[in-house]
Amino acid sequence: MRYSKEYFAQKLAEEFPEFREVYAEHMEFYEELLGHVFFGGETLLKVLPPLLKANQDREKICRYIDFVEDMYINGDSDVQNIVGVTVLECLGDDETVLRNAFSYFSEELMRASQSIEQSWNRRDIHIWHRKGKPQYSWEWPSKQMK
Repeated sequence: MRYSKEYFAQKLAEEFPEFREVYAEHMEFYEELLGHVFFGGETLLKVLPPLLKANQDREKICRYIDFVEDMYINGDSDVQNIVGVTVLECLGDDETVLRNAFSYFSEELMRASQSIEQSWNRRDIHIWHRKGKPQYSWEWPSKQMK
C-alpha cells in the first residue's frame, strides 16, 4: 500500500514535534495540504539543507533522511513527486549539501537524485558497487577503484 501526502504530513508532525504548529497553521491557512509547499519551505527544506551544510548533527540528519526515504519508498506517486521535485532538487542546488546528503542516502534515493541531477544537466553522478555497497562520484571511477 502506498501512502498519501496527508499521511506523511501527519506523520511528520507526530515524529517531529517542531512541525506540529506548522502543520496546524498550514491546514488552517490553505484548508488542504499543499505537499510541495508544506514539505518544501515550511518543514523539511527549512531544516535539512542547513543541517547537511554543517554536517555535524548526524543523528538529527539521519532522522530527517530516514523520513524522506520512507516518503520515497512508501509514498504514492504524488509523494514521490514531492521528494523528487521539491526535496531532491533543492538539495542539489548546493554541491556541498548534496555530497553530504549522499553519505546518508540509500541507493534508491541516490538513483532518484542522480536522475534529477541529470535532468537538470547540473552534474553527472555515477553510482556503482564496491563490496556490495553503493558508491558514487561526480566523475566516473577509474578502473583501479573496482
